[in-house]
Amino acid sequence: MKTLVLCVDRDDDIGIKTGIKGPLIGRDDNLAAALKLGLADPEDSDVNALLSAISTYDDLVKQGVDAEVATICGDVRVGSASDLVLTQQLDRVLEEVRPDRAFLVSDGAEAEAFAPILGSRIKVDHVRRVYVRQAAQLQSLYFQIGRQMKNPKIRRKLMIPLGLVLLLFGAIYLWSPDMAPAFVLILAGLYLILVSLPLTSVRDVYARIGQTYDGIRTTVISGDVSIFFTITALILVLLGIFNGADFARDPRGGYADQFLRFVVGALWWCVLAALLFEVGKVATAYFKHGRVPKHVLAVAGSFVALGFLVLGTTQSLGLLFGAFEAAAAQPLIYLSIGLALFLVIATWASYRTPEGKAAEDSWRH
Repeated sequence: MKTLVLCVDRDDDIGIKTGIKGPLIGRDDNLAAALKLGLADPEDSDVNALLSAISTYDDLVKQGVDAEVATICGDVRVGSASDLVLTQQLDRVLEEVRPDRAFLVSDGAEAEAFAPILGSRIKVDHVRRVYVRQAAQLQSLYFQIGRQMKNPKIRRKLMIPLGLVLLLFGAIYLWSPDMAPAFVLILAGLYLILVSLPLTSVRDVYARIGQTYDGIRTTVISGDVSIFFTITALILVLLGIFNGADFARDPRGGYADQFLRFVVGALWWCVLAALLFEVGKVATAYFKHGRVPKHVLAVAGSFVALGFLVLGTTQSLGLLFGAFEAAAAQPLIYLSIGLALFLVIATWASYRTPEGKAAEDSWRH
C-alpha cells in the first residue's frame, strides 16, 4: 500500500515568493522549496507545513512504508480559482505517484478546505495541521496587527475597504453630518454581504449579475411575470415597516404601546403586498394557461379577512394596554371582527364546488 504525504498551499505562497511552480513531487524538490521559501519569508507558515510533510514522509520511510511526498500550489485568488488549479495538480500527482491512501498536511483551516476534494479522489487516512510555537512576547496584539498589515491578502480584503469607508465618512460628514453614519453602515453592510457570497473577484460579480439577468429573462419569456409583482410586494413591505416605525414613534407610550402602533401602521401595507404577490401568481397562470384560477377572490378575501382579524386583535390589546381610546377603538374592533367573519364565511362558501368538479388550484403549485 503506497502512501502519499500531501502538502497543500492553497494561496500559492510558494509560487509567489519563490517562483517555483507546483506540483512538487519527491523529497528533494520539497526540501529545496522549503529552504527557498524560508529564506524569502521566514515567517510564512507554509515553510513549517513543507518541513512537517517531509518529516512525516521520513517517519513513514523509517517504518518501512512505501511513501512519497508532494506539494500542490493553488492561486492567490483563494476560492474556486485556486481549487481548480489545485485539482489539476492533484490529478497529475495521483497519475504519477499512484498512491492507495493520502496523509494531508496543512498550515490552517484554509488549506483544509481542500480536504473534501482530495477525499473525492483518494482515501484520506490522516489530516495534520501544523501549529507554529512562538515566544510569549511575540504574541502581543501590536506584533500580530503589524504582521497582518504586511500581508497583501489582509490589506486587500480588510484595510482597503476600511480606508475607503473612513474616507467617505469624512467627506459625507463635512457635507451632511446627519447622513454620514447611516451611509457608512449601508456601505459596511453591502461589503459584508459581498464578502459572504461565493465571489472571488469583480469579474465573478459581473458574471453572477449576468446569470441572474439571463434567468429572469428566460422566466419572463416563459410567461412567468410574478417576479415583478414579488419585487413590488417586497417594496410595499419595506414601506409598511417604515410607516409602522414612524407611527410607533411616541415617547409617551411603553414598548407594548409602540409595538401595537407599529402593527397598525404596517398592517395594510403588508396585506396589500400579499395581494399583489397573489396577483403575480394569477397573471402568470393566465399567460401560461390562458385562464384565471377559480378561487382568486377567495384567496384575496382570506388575506383581507386576516388583516381585519389582526386589526381587531391589535385594537383589543390596545384597549388593554391603554394605547388607544375606548370610544374610538370599540366601533373599529366590532367592525373589523364582523368584516373578518363575513369574509371567512364568503371564502368558505366559494370553495364549495359542485360535486364532481375539482378545484382548479394548479396555479399555486
